[in-house]
Amino acid sequence: MGVRSLLHPRARRLPVPAGFCSAALWLLLASASPAVHADAVWQFVDGDGVVHIGNAAAPQAPAGRELIWLGLPPNPKTGATDRRDRALHELPGYAAAKPHLEAAALAQAVDPALVIAVAAAESAFNVQAVSRKGALGLMQVMPATAERYGVPARASVQGSGSVSLMEPKLNAEVGSRYLADLLRLFGGDKELALAAYNAGEGAVLKYGRRIPPYPETQQYVERVMRFYRTLVR
Repeated sequence: MGVRSLLHPRARRLPVPAGFCSAALWLLLASASPAVHADAVWQFVDGDGVVHIGNAAAPQAPAGRELIWLGLPPNPKTGATDRRDRALHELPGYAAAKPHLEAAALAQAVDPALVIAVAAAESAFNVQAVSRKGALGLMQVMPATAERYGVPARASVQGSGSVSLMEPKLNAEVGSRYLADLLRLFGGDKELALAAYNAGEGAVLKYGRRIPPYPETQQYVERVMRFYRTLVR
């Protein structure tokens, strides 16, 4: 990864979905100022067709490439949310993923907006996303988490051949079930559940049922909650 030093630890390399560049609404020129809020989420496609995502200081995109912003925090002076945050539903993949996410959330009695916000932060609705740590698909489910619910990374479905955890319906179901369990574990506290989704429930329990002092986790919780608020208002 040529820009690894500029990426937040959760940055990942993703295959590019069809029509990705034409559908993105939040384009900034590569010459835009890098002095942006550390929690702003950016991505760009390199010359090999790989998408780089991060939320550290924005890099200079390669010549001829565009830097795309997935969302910015509220304006500290006005409290207003940037219009690009309100356009979350315009992300490529959102329309196809939304029915799976909503159905999975309702099956677990979880607010669908929260599940959608998690998917936005985890994969930007890219069903092919694979992190460097091995998290898979729409909700970036770890294989070990899936196995906890009896779902191997490649689950056999009678009469239907083999279904991968990368399949969005199954991925949304497993991710939503895990999120529901975390919400129950932490008494419905969304921020603690999100911190556990990112860092593991053991880390949240270790720090006395508080968000662990990990910059990645703290920024992740802030990002998901920002997305969540844009969906419910």
